[in-house]
Amino acid sequence: MSAKDLLIQLFGLPKGEIIFQDYSCALKGLISKYGRIFIAENHICFYANLAGSKTNLVIKLDDIAKLDSKNKSDIDITLKDGKTFCFNGFHDKDQVYNLMNALISGQPLSNQTTFQTTTDSAREDDSQIENAEVEIQFLQSGASMDQEMCKFTFSFNLDKFFEFFLADDALVYSIADHRQSEKDTDIQLTKWTPIEDNPTMFQREMKNVIKLTGVPFKDKSKMHKLFTYKKEADKLIYTCTTHTLDVPYGNCFQAEEKWEVSQLEDNKCLLKIFASVVFTKSTMMKGTIMSKTMSGLKEDYEKWINNVKIRLEAMAKSQKSQASNINHEYEDSKKLDDNILNKIMQTNQSQQQKQNISQSQFYQGRKSELLYLLSIFLLIIIMLIQIGILNKQSQKLENLEQLVLKLQQQ
Repeated sequence: MSAKDLLIQLFGLPKGEIIFQDYSCALKGLISKYGRIFIAENHICFYANLAGSKTNLVIKLDDIAKLDSKNKSDIDITLKDGKTFCFNGFHDKDQVYNLMNALISGQPLSNQTTFQTTTDSAREDDSQIENAEVEIQFLQSGASMDQEMCKFTFSFNLDKFFEFFLADDALVYSIADHRQSEKDTDIQLTKWTPIEDNPTMFQREMKNVIKLTGVPFKDKSKMHKLFTYKKEADKLIYTCTTHTLDVPYGNCFQAEEKWEVSQLEDNKCLLKIFASVVFTKSTMMKGTIMSKTMSGLKEDYEKWINNVKIRLEAMAKSQKSQASNINHEYEDSKKLDDNILNKIMQTNQSQQQKQNISQSQFYQGRKSELLYLLSIFLLIIIMLIQIGILNKQSQKLENLEQLVLKLQQQ
Protein backbone atom coordinates (compact mmCIF):
# COMPACT_ATOMS: atom_id res chain seq x y z
CA MET A 1 0.00 0.00 0.00
CA SER A 2 1.39 3.42 -0.98
CA ALA A 3 1.78 6.33 1.41
CA LYS A 4 -1.11 8.12 -0.27
CA ASP A 5 -3.44 5.14 0.11
CA LEU A 6 -2.38 4.64 3.69
CA LEU A 7 -3.11 8.25 4.60
CA ILE A 8 -6.48 8.21 2.81
CA GLN A 9 -7.38 5.07 4.74
CA LEU A 10 -6.13 6.53 8.03
CA PHE A 11 -8.21 9.71 7.76
CA GLY A 12 -11.17 8.22 5.87
CA LEU A 13 -10.73 10.58 2.90
CA PRO A 14 -12.37 10.07 -0.49
CA LYS A 15 -10.30 8.08 -2.98
CA GLY A 16 -8.38 10.33 -5.31
CA GLU A 17 -8.07 13.14 -2.71
CA ILE A 18 -4.85 15.05 -3.31
CA ILE A 19 -2.61 15.54 -0.27
CA PHE A 20 -0.46 18.56 -1.03
CA GLN A 21 1.87 18.77 1.96
CA ASP A 22 2.48 17.58 5.51
CA TYR A 23 4.24 19.37 8.37
CA SER A 24 5.45 18.57 11.86
CA CYS A 25 3.51 20.56 14.47
CA ALA A 26 1.54 20.34 17.72
CA LEU A 27 -2.17 20.54 18.52
CA LYS A 28 -2.33 23.00 21.38
CA GLY A 29 -4.25 22.08 24.52
CA LEU A 30 -3.89 21.47 28.23
CA ILE A 31 -1.14 19.11 27.15
CA SER A 32 0.13 19.76 23.60
CA LYS A 33 0.04 16.77 21.25
CA TYR A 34 2.93 16.62 18.81
CA GLY A 35 2.32 14.97 15.45
CA ARG A 36 1.87 15.88 11.79
CA ILE A 37 -0.67 17.98 9.94
CA PHE A 38 -1.65 16.95 6.41
CA ILE A 39 -3.10 19.57 4.07
CA ALA A 40 -5.27 17.97 1.41
CA GLU A 41 -7.50 19.12 -1.42
CA ASN A 42 -10.66 19.37 0.71
CA HIS A 43 -9.48 18.55 4.22
CA ILE A 44 -6.96 19.48 6.89
CA CYS A 45 -5.95 16.38 8.87
CA PHE A 46 -3.87 15.97 12.03
CA TYR A 47 -2.48 12.74 13.48
CA ALA A 48 -0.54 12.09 16.68
CA ASN A 49 0.25 8.91 18.55
CA LEU A 50 2.33 9.70 21.57
CA ALA A 51 2.94 6.79 23.89
CA GLY A 52 -0.35 5.12 23.03
CA SER A 53 -2.53 8.25 23.18
CA LYS A 54 -3.89 8.67 19.63
CA THR A 55 -5.35 11.79 18.07
CA ASN A 56 -6.93 11.59 14.62
CA LEU A 57 -8.51 14.90 13.59
CA VAL A 58 -10.15 15.57 10.20
CA ILE A 59 -11.45 19.08 9.36
CA LYS A 60 -13.41 19.75 6.17
CA LEU A 61 -12.42 23.00 4.49
CA ASP A 62 -16.12 23.81 3.98
CA ASP A 63 -16.64 23.69 7.79
CA ILE A 64 -13.99 26.35 8.46
CA ALA A 65 -15.41 29.76 9.34
CA LYS A 66 -12.15 31.57 10.06
CA LEU A 67 -8.40 31.05 9.69
CA ASP A 68 -6.26 33.28 11.89
CA SER A 69 -2.58 33.78 12.71
CA LYS A 70 -2.37 36.09 15.71
CA ASN A 71 1.28 35.60 16.63
CA LYS A 72 4.55 34.20 15.31
CA SER A 73 3.85 30.58 16.22
CA ASP A 74 0.07 29.84 16.29
CA ILE A 75 -2.46 29.10 13.56
CA ASP A 76 -6.09 29.14 14.78
CA ILE A 77 -8.83 27.34 12.86
CA THR A 78 -12.40 28.26 13.90
CA LEU A 79 -15.26 26.09 12.66
CA LYS A 80 -18.79 27.19 11.87
CA ASP A 81 -20.07 25.38 14.99
CA GLY A 82 -17.78 27.51 17.19
CA LYS A 83 -15.04 24.95 17.85
CA THR A 84 -11.47 26.26 17.65
CA PHE A 85 -8.27 24.32 17.02
CA CYS A 86 -4.86 25.89 17.58
CA PHE A 87 -1.70 24.50 15.96
CA ASN A 88 1.86 25.62 16.68
CA GLY A 89 5.45 24.41 16.59
CA PHE A 90 5.82 24.80 12.81
CA HIS A 91 9.25 25.07 11.23
CA ASP A 92 7.85 27.67 8.79
CA LYS A 93 4.46 28.85 10.02
CA ASP A 94 3.93 31.38 7.24
CA GLN A 95 4.28 28.72 4.53
CA VAL A 96 1.66 26.55 6.23
CA TYR A 97 -0.71 29.47 6.78
CA ASN A 98 -0.45 30.62 3.18
CA LEU A 99 -1.20 27.13 1.87
CA MET A 100 -4.22 26.74 4.17
CA ASN A 101 -5.51 30.20 3.32
CA ALA A 102 -5.16 29.60 -0.43
CA LEU A 103 -7.16 26.35 -0.23
CA ILE A 104 -9.88 27.83 2.01
CA SER A 105 -10.30 30.99 -0.09
CA GLY A 106 -10.13 29.10 -3.41
CA GLN A 107 -7.01 30.86 -4.65
CA PRO A 108 -5.08 29.08 -7.42
CA LEU A 109 -2.06 27.34 -5.93
CA SER A 110 0.15 28.40 -8.83
CA ASN A 111 -0.03 32.01 -7.56
CA GLN A 112 1.55 31.06 -4.23
CA THR A 113 5.29 31.60 -4.13
CA THR A 114 5.93 30.39 -0.59
CA PHE A 115 5.34 26.72 -1.39
CA GLN A 116 5.32 24.29 -4.29
CA THR A 117 2.81 21.51 -4.87
CA THR A 118 4.23 18.08 -5.55
CA THR A 119 3.47 16.08 -8.66
CA ASP A 120 2.00 12.60 -8.56
CA SER A 121 5.34 11.13 -9.52
CA ALA A 122 7.07 13.00 -6.71
CA ARG A 123 4.46 11.85 -4.22
CA GLU A 124 4.98 8.25 -5.39
CA ASP A 125 8.76 8.43 -4.88
CA ASP A 126 9.92 5.14 -3.38
CA SER A 127 11.80 6.60 -0.43
CA GLN A 128 8.90 8.85 0.51
CA ILE A 129 6.47 5.94 0.33
CA GLU A 130 8.70 3.68 2.40
CA ASN A 131 9.24 6.25 5.13
CA ALA A 132 5.55 7.26 5.21
CA GLU A 133 4.56 3.62 5.63
CA VAL A 134 7.13 3.09 8.33
CA GLU A 135 5.98 6.25 10.04
CA ILE A 136 2.36 5.16 10.25
CA GLN A 137 3.25 1.55 11.08
CA PHE A 138 5.49 2.66 13.87
CA LEU A 139 2.84 4.97 15.28
CA GLN A 140 0.04 2.46 14.95
CA SER A 141 1.85 -0.72 15.99
CA GLY A 142 4.24 0.72 18.54
CA ALA A 143 7.08 -1.17 16.91
CA SER A 144 9.49 1.56 17.97
CA MET A 145 9.58 0.22 21.53
CA ASP A 146 11.70 -2.84 20.71
CA GLN A 147 15.27 -2.03 21.72
CA GLU A 148 16.17 -2.73 25.33
CA MET A 149 18.76 -0.19 26.37
CA CYS A 150 19.43 -1.07 30.02
CA LYS A 151 17.90 -2.56 33.15
CA PHE A 152 18.32 -1.94 36.86
CA THR A 153 17.21 -3.79 39.95
CA PHE A 154 16.18 -1.77 43.02
CA SER A 155 15.89 -3.02 46.55
CA PHE A 156 12.40 -1.68 47.14
CA ASN A 157 8.95 -2.41 45.79
CA LEU A 158 7.00 -1.02 42.85
CA ASP A 159 5.05 1.56 44.87
CA LYS A 160 8.25 2.93 46.39
CA PHE A 161 9.78 3.23 42.90
CA PHE A 162 6.89 5.42 41.81
CA GLU A 163 7.07 7.54 44.99
CA PHE A 164 10.85 7.94 44.68
CA PHE A 165 11.15 8.85 40.97
CA LEU A 166 7.85 9.43 39.13
CA ALA A 167 5.33 11.03 41.50
CA ASP A 168 4.56 14.74 41.23
CA ASP A 169 6.49 15.26 44.46
CA ALA A 170 9.12 12.55 43.94
CA LEU A 171 10.97 11.87 47.18
CA VAL A 172 14.40 10.91 45.80
CA TYR A 173 15.12 12.04 42.22
CA SER A 174 12.46 13.45 39.88
CA ILE A 175 12.71 14.19 36.17
CA ALA A 176 12.92 17.90 37.04
CA ASP A 177 15.82 17.15 39.43
CA HIS A 178 17.63 15.34 36.62
CA ARG A 179 17.15 18.14 34.13
CA GLN A 180 18.35 20.66 36.70
CA SER A 181 21.46 18.55 37.29
CA GLU A 182 22.11 18.80 33.54
CA LYS A 183 21.91 22.62 33.81
CA ASP A 184 18.71 22.87 31.74
CA THR A 185 16.77 26.13 31.94
CA ASP A 186 13.12 27.23 31.69
CA ILE A 187 11.90 23.90 33.08
CA GLN A 188 8.09 23.67 33.12
CA LEU A 189 6.69 20.36 34.38
CA THR A 190 2.94 19.82 34.70
CA LYS A 191 1.14 17.55 37.18
CA TRP A 192 -0.11 14.08 36.31
CA THR A 193 -3.67 14.15 34.92
CA PRO A 194 -5.85 11.25 33.68
CA ILE A 195 -6.29 10.87 29.93
CA GLU A 196 -9.90 11.56 28.91
CA ASP A 197 -10.43 8.47 26.75
CA ASN A 198 -8.40 6.20 29.07
CA PRO A 199 -8.88 7.11 32.77
CA THR A 200 -6.48 4.36 33.92
CA MET A 201 -3.62 6.11 32.11
CA PHE A 202 -2.10 9.41 33.26
CA GLN A 203 -0.08 12.00 31.36
CA ARG A 204 1.96 15.13 31.90
CA GLU A 205 4.35 17.22 29.82
CA MET A 206 7.58 19.10 30.30
CA LYS A 207 9.10 21.97 28.37
CA ASN A 208 12.71 22.98 28.89
CA VAL A 209 15.78 24.37 27.17
CA ILE A 210 18.85 22.12 26.88
CA LYS A 211 22.48 22.85 26.08
CA LEU A 212 23.81 21.50 22.77
CA THR A 213 27.31 20.32 21.93
CA GLY A 214 28.68 19.51 18.50
CA VAL A 215 25.84 21.25 16.66
CA PRO A 216 26.99 24.00 14.26
CA PHE A 217 25.70 27.49 15.07
CA LYS A 218 23.50 26.12 17.89
CA ASP A 219 24.32 26.07 21.60
CA LYS A 220 20.84 25.34 22.97
CA SER A 221 17.44 23.99 21.93
CA LYS A 222 13.88 23.95 23.18
CA MET A 223 12.66 20.49 24.14
CA HIS A 224 9.18 19.05 24.67
CA LYS A 225 8.49 15.78 26.50
CA LEU A 226 5.18 13.98 26.88
CA PHE A 227 5.03 11.38 29.66
CA THR A 228 2.41 8.73 30.37
CA TYR A 229 2.12 6.00 32.97
CA LYS A 230 -0.22 3.15 33.75
CA LYS A 231 -0.18 0.99 36.87
CA GLU A 232 -1.09 -2.67 36.85
CA ALA A 233 -1.10 -5.28 39.62
CA ASP A 234 2.60 -6.09 39.46
CA LYS A 235 3.86 -3.79 36.70
CA LEU A 236 4.22 -0.10 35.89
CA ILE A 237 4.45 1.14 32.29
CA TYR A 238 5.99 4.61 31.90
CA THR A 239 6.63 6.26 28.52
CA CYS A 240 8.30 9.41 27.29
CA THR A 241 8.12 10.95 23.80
CA THR A 242 10.69 13.67 23.17
CA HIS A 243 10.85 16.35 20.49
CA THR A 244 14.05 18.38 20.24
CA LEU A 245 12.70 21.38 18.41
CA ASP A 246 15.70 23.50 17.39
CA VAL A 247 18.23 20.92 16.20
CA PRO A 248 18.78 20.29 12.49
CA TYR A 249 16.09 17.91 11.13
CA GLY A 250 14.30 18.16 14.46
CA ASN A 251 10.95 18.04 12.66
CA CYS A 252 11.80 14.66 11.14
CA PHE A 253 12.09 12.46 14.23
CA GLN A 254 11.13 11.91 17.83
CA ALA A 255 12.79 9.86 20.57
CA GLU A 256 10.57 7.34 22.31
CA GLU A 257 11.38 5.67 25.63
CA LYS A 258 9.48 3.08 27.64
CA TRP A 259 10.11 1.94 31.20
CA GLU A 260 8.77 -1.42 32.33
CA VAL A 261 8.98 -1.69 36.11
CA SER A 262 8.14 -5.18 37.39
CA GLN A 263 7.62 -6.34 40.96
CA LEU A 264 10.10 -9.02 42.06
CA GLU A 265 10.26 -11.24 45.10
CA ASP A 266 12.02 -10.15 48.30
CA ASN A 267 10.50 -6.67 48.04
CA LYS A 268 12.53 -5.69 44.94
CA CYS A 269 11.63 -4.28 41.52
CA LEU A 270 13.23 -4.50 38.07
CA LEU A 271 13.41 -1.55 35.66
CA LYS A 272 13.83 -2.30 31.96
CA ILE A 273 14.34 0.67 29.64
CA PHE A 274 13.52 0.50 25.94
CA ALA A 275 14.31 3.31 23.53
CA SER A 276 14.40 4.10 19.83
CA VAL A 277 14.15 6.87 17.29
CA VAL A 278 10.91 7.17 15.31
CA PHE A 279 11.16 9.03 12.00
CA THR A 280 8.08 11.02 11.06
CA LYS A 281 9.58 12.35 7.85
CA SER A 282 12.12 11.13 5.33
CA THR A 283 15.67 12.44 5.66
CA MET A 284 19.10 11.49 4.31
CA MET A 285 20.53 11.99 7.83
CA LYS A 286 18.55 9.10 9.31
CA GLY A 287 21.64 7.04 10.25
CA THR A 288 23.43 9.99 11.85
CA ILE A 289 20.32 11.11 13.75
CA MET A 290 19.66 7.60 15.08
CA SER A 291 23.27 7.06 16.14
CA LYS A 292 23.60 10.41 17.93
CA THR A 293 20.17 10.18 19.58
CA MET A 294 20.73 6.65 20.90
CA SER A 295 24.22 7.45 22.17
CA GLY A 296 22.82 10.60 23.80
CA LEU A 297 20.06 8.58 25.50
CA LYS A 298 22.57 6.01 26.75
CA GLU A 299 24.82 8.73 28.15
CA ASP A 300 21.83 10.39 29.79
CA TYR A 301 20.74 7.14 31.46
CA GLU A 302 24.28 6.56 32.72
CA LYS A 303 24.12 9.98 34.39
CA TRP A 304 20.60 9.29 35.66
CA ILE A 305 21.43 5.98 37.35
CA ASN A 306 24.61 7.44 38.81
CA ASN A 307 22.68 10.34 40.35
CA VAL A 308 19.96 7.95 41.54
CA LYS A 309 22.58 5.80 43.31
CA ILE A 310 24.08 8.90 44.93
CA ARG A 311 20.65 10.03 46.15
CA LEU A 312 19.71 6.56 47.42
CA GLU A 313 23.04 6.15 49.20
CA ALA A 314 22.65 9.59 50.79
CA MET A 315 19.10 8.68 51.82
CA ALA A 316 20.27 5.37 53.34
CA LYS A 317 23.14 7.11 55.12
CA SER A 318 20.74 9.72 56.49
CA GLN A 319 18.37 7.03 57.71
CA LYS A 320 21.26 5.13 59.36
CA SER A 321 22.42 8.35 60.99
CA GLN A 322 18.92 9.00 62.28
CA ALA A 323 18.70 5.42 63.55
CA SER A 324 22.10 5.79 65.20
CA ASN A 325 21.03 9.05 66.83
CA ILE A 326 17.88 7.37 68.06
CA ASN A 327 19.96 4.51 69.47
CA HIS A 328 22.33 6.96 71.15
CA GLU A 329 19.38 8.87 72.55
CA TYR A 330 17.88 5.60 73.73
CA GLU A 331 21.15 4.51 75.35
CA ASP A 332 21.58 7.93 76.99
CA SER A 333 17.99 7.83 78.14
CA LYS A 334 18.48 4.29 79.39
CA LYS A 335 21.62 5.30 81.29
CA LEU A 336 19.80 8.27 82.74
CA ASP A 337 16.89 6.06 83.68
CA ASP A 338 19.28 3.54 85.24
CA ASN A 339 21.00 6.30 87.21
CA ILE A 340 17.69 7.65 88.37
CA LEU A 341 16.54 4.12 89.22
CA ASN A 342 19.76 3.45 91.14
CA LYS A 343 19.37 6.69 93.03
CA ILE A 344 15.74 5.84 93.80
CA MET A 345 16.78 2.36 94.92
CA GLN A 346 19.62 3.76 97.02
CA THR A 347 17.25 6.29 98.53
CA ASN A 348 14.72 3.55 99.20
CA GLN A 349 17.42 1.36 100.71
CA SER A 350 18.62 4.24 102.85
CA GLN A 351 15.10 4.99 103.94
CA GLN A 352 14.51 1.30 104.57
CA GLN A 353 17.68 1.09 106.62
CA LYS A 354 16.68 4.15 108.58
CA GLN A 355 13.24 2.69 109.01
CA ASN A 356 14.73 -0.63 110.12
CA ILE A 357 17.03 1.15 112.53
CA SER A 358 14.15 3.22 113.78
CA GLN A 359 12.02 0.13 114.16
CA SER A 360 14.88 -1.68 115.87
CA GLN A 361 15.41 1.21 118.21
CA PHE A 362 11.68 1.32 118.77
CA TYR A 363 11.54 -2.39 119.55
CA GLN A 364 14.65 -2.13 121.70
CA GLY A 365 13.08 0.72 123.64
CA ARG A 366 9.84 -1.19 123.99
CA LYS A 367 11.80 -4.23 125.16
CA SER A 368 13.65 -2.14 127.74
CA GLU A 369 10.38 -0.66 128.90
CA LEU A 370 8.81 -4.12 129.17
CA LEU A 371 11.82 -5.45 131.12
CA TYR A 372 11.70 -2.45 133.39
CA LEU A 373 7.98 -2.90 133.98
CA LEU A 374 8.48 -6.61 134.48
CA SER A 375 11.21 -6.01 137.05
CA ILE A 376 9.01 -3.54 138.89
CA PHE A 377 6.16 -6.03 138.74
CA LEU A 378 8.44 -8.74 140.17
CA LEU A 379 9.66 -6.40 142.93
CA ILE A 380 6.07 -5.59 143.80
CA ILE A 381 5.24 -9.30 143.93
CA ILE A 382 8.30 -9.97 146.09
CA MET A 383 7.36 -7.11 148.37
CA LEU A 384 3.80 -8.38 148.63
CA ILE A 385 5.07 -11.84 149.42
CA GLN A 386 7.40 -10.44 152.04
CA ILE A 387 4.57 -8.35 153.49
CA GLY A 388 2.39 -11.47 153.61
CA ILE A 389 5.12 -13.41 155.34
CA LEU A 390 5.65 -10.59 157.85
CA ASN A 391 1.92 -10.43 158.49
CA LYS A 392 1.84 -14.19 159.18
CA GLN A 393 4.86 -13.97 161.44
CA SER A 394 3.32 -11.01 163.26
CA GLN A 395 0.11 -13.01 163.75
CA LYS A 396 2.04 -15.95 165.09
CA LEU A 397 3.87 -13.68 167.54
CA GLU A 398 0.58 -12.20 168.76
CA ASN A 399 -0.82 -15.70 169.25
CA LEU A 400 2.31 -16.73 171.10
CA GLU A 401 2.13 -13.67 173.37
CA GLN A 402 -1.50 -14.43 174.21
CA LEU A 403 -0.59 -18.01 175.00
CA VAL A 404 2.19 -16.87 177.33
CA LEU A 405 -0.16 -14.47 179.11
CA LYS A 406 -2.67 -17.24 179.66
CA LEU A 407 -0.07 -19.49 181.12
CA GLN A 408 1.16 -16.81 183.50
CA GLN A 409 -2.32 -16.17 184.74
CA GLN A 410 -2.76 -19.78 185.58
